[in-house]
Order: sequence, then structure tokens, then C-alpha cells
Amino acid sequence: SVMLLGGLGTTDDVHMGGTQYAKVILNEIWGLPPALDMSYEKRVQQTVREAIAAGLVESAHDVSDGGLAVTLAESSFGGSGIGARIEPDSALRPEFLMFHEGPSRILISTAQPENILELAQRQQVEVTVLGATMEGRLRVSNRSTVWIDSELEALRQPWETSLERMMNQ
Repeated sequence: SVMLLGGLGTTDDVHMGGTQYAKVILNEIWGLPPALDMSYEKRVQQTVREAIAAGLVESAHDVSDGGLAVTLAESSFGGSGIGARIEPDSALRPEFLMFHEGPSRILISTAQPENILELAQRQQVEVTVLGATMEGRLRVSNRSTVWIDSELEALRQPWETSLERMMNQ
């Protein structure tokens, strides 16, 4: 299972202005950074540390620059060729769901989702089951609409050469 400790989170137009999405895609910066609840952040970190120590986590990646979309892609770029099939079932606008950079969120993969749910509940941490791992692809759909469906290699190449492309502009 692919799960998101800390939940999907929320955002709005004011807090999207400081994201990589706003900077790179919209070519603008505005608004405020997302608020950080230190107590909640600590509980999310305690949950993931406990889960790792108990051998429940196969992979973990914090959601930060670029939001969930970038985190999903980067998590798939290891040598294993394992991607993901994600179906969050969210009412958030696509750009908010995929690119907001709200704090206290960690993407994990696990073969024992019920144990992760128990740990998170004990720590009072929201956890969202997003989907499952799959071989060689990243597929993200929400409420029957496919947003991303790509072979990992097609996503990896632009990511690996982004600095080089920026330097050559």
C-alpha cells in the first residue's frame, strides 16, 4: 500500500503562491507559506520513526518542494523500477492536491497498512491510503479522471537533466 502520513492536507490560493508550482508553472510568487503546527509535526515524525523501527516501512519520502506529484515521482526513481497507482478520492482542485507543499506529510509504502493505521491512530495522526505500488509506471487518478499515466523512465529523464537544461538556457 501507498499511504500518506499527515493526510492529504488542505491549501488555498493564498498558500499556493509560495510553491514550486506557482514559481515554475505560473511564473509568479505571492501569499503566505503554509502554517506549521510543531506538535502535529512531532507526532507525524514519531509515527514514521516507530513504523520504520518496527520494520513496517518499505520506503518513505517527505512531501516538500513540488508537493505530492514530485514526491510520488522521486519515490519511484530508485533502482527498483517500482512506481505507484494512486487514487486519492479528493475534492481538492487538481493543482492543489498534487502540488501544494503543506507541512507534516510523509509518503510511505508498506505491506502492512493495518499496522500503520494503528500507529497513526495512537499518535493522533491522519493517514490516507492513496493506492498501491506497481511495476514501471506512475498513474494518478482522482474520481475517475486520470491526471498522470506515464512510464517511470519518461518521468525520470527530465528530472535527471533539469539542472543541465537550466544551465544551458
